[in-house]
Amino acid sequence: MTTSTRVLAVAFVAVVAAFIGSSVLVHRSARVIDADARRIARDVAPDIQVVSDLRSEIRELQARVTGTIDGRSSPDAVAESRKRVDKLLEEAVALPTDPPEAILLGKLHSAIRAFDEAAERALEQVRGGHPEQARETLRTEVRLRGDVAGQAGHELVSYNVQAAEDAAQRIEAARARANRFGWQLDGFCALIALLAASVTVRVTRHVQRVQQENHRLLQRKAEELEQFAGRVAHDILSPLSAVNMALGVAERSPAQAPDTLERARSSLSRVRRIVDGLLEFARAGARPEAGSRAEVRPVAAGLLEELGPFAAQRHASLRVGEVADCTVACSPGVLLSLLGNLLRNGLKYLGNAEFREVLLRVRQRRGRVVFEVEDTGPGIPASLGTRIFEPYIRGPNTSAPGIGLGLATVKRLVESHGGSLGVRIGDRGGALFWFELDEAPASEAPPRFAGLRSA
Repeated sequence: MTTSTRVLAVAFVAVVAAFIGSSVLVHRSARVIDADARRIARDVAPDIQVVSDLRSEIRELQARVTGTIDGRSSPDAVAESRKRVDKLLEEAVALPTDPPEAILLGKLHSAIRAFDEAAERALEQVRGGHPEQARETLRTEVRLRGDVAGQAGHELVSYNVQAAEDAAQRIEAARARANRFGWQLDGFCALIALLAASVTVRVTRHVQRVQQENHRLLQRKAEELEQFAGRVAHDILSPLSAVNMALGVAERSPAQAPDTLERARSSLSRVRRIVDGLLEFARAGARPEAGSRAEVRPVAAGLLEELGPFAAQRHASLRVGEVADCTVACSPGVLLSLLGNLLRNGLKYLGNAEFREVLLRVRQRRGRVVFEVEDTGPGIPASLGTRIFEPYIRGPNTSAPGIGLGLATVKRLVESHGGSLGVRIGDRGGALFWFELDEAPASEAPPRFAGLRSA
């Protein structure tokens, strides 16, 4: 790194740091000041005004009730005063409140309603021709509850006055803090520039280290690719050598031709499985087609019929539990590949189990469709875990045909469609592989399906 580059980096970082620091400081101070100013203007001041007017109107209502009982005021004046009390109370309730203020407002509301009920009783007694009773109610209830309402209003006003004072103090403190931090920011600008320069140097060195690590990673990937190609070549060339030998024996000994040709066909079949597995594995990294959908029941029924003979060769039972009438967001070919790989895998790795069965279960769960394939074989060793989904990873001590790409293909297909998968020990001690995919949105009604048969 040249000297001029270092100088430019330091200058740039110092300017950016000073600008960002000033902006953050101004923004934070302005936010505090604006919040408290809004609280004073939109909450505290209107509350004080409304509650003060409400206290005055309560006293006015009490005077008019007294005048009506004494015959000096008309009931219409009382009604007008009541309307004004209700209107002011509605305005108070509509204003923003915090929890303590809401409690005080509820207390005021209850006190006003109690006062109004007492006033109404006194007026009813006057209308009923019992003025003495009305005066007694006025003396013992109306005035007492009016005082309670007035005191509740006073507490609410006092709370809002204190809130206004607190907000004003916070505004003052925020302004003082902003001024102090502004001076400090100017004083530390040079230090920030030096620190930024140091960070820039460290970042540059870090980038260089990352580049070196990436170079080493690319070399390692190239070596892994070479190893992968070597494995594939070995897996393909081995059966082809057997085919060549078998054909040579057939040429030299025509009497042994049927057996040797059968062995050759078996070897070629293995080559075909290897090639198919590699192609399927490579294609599994492709993006899923938008709008793809596959009906689960027909796919499961087709697999049950297709794999029935294979299950019979393995002296095993292939069973499909109850399948929900649902559709998943993938193509039918993808779903066939997923379920076919897992079902064949379960049938191949039953080992020497006395009870030999592979079970497929399908259920819906919160917008997804869950598929489970459980076998009664020896299960997956704990040492393998999720590594069983990696290419060329196979269980120990197995003689089943295959090159270890089936589960890797399942993993790629599921993850490319936004699903998830895993493996665990089933309830019957064997392996239970599961995956889930998004359920496709409903469209046209699926064709009727007669049901599933067990193989």
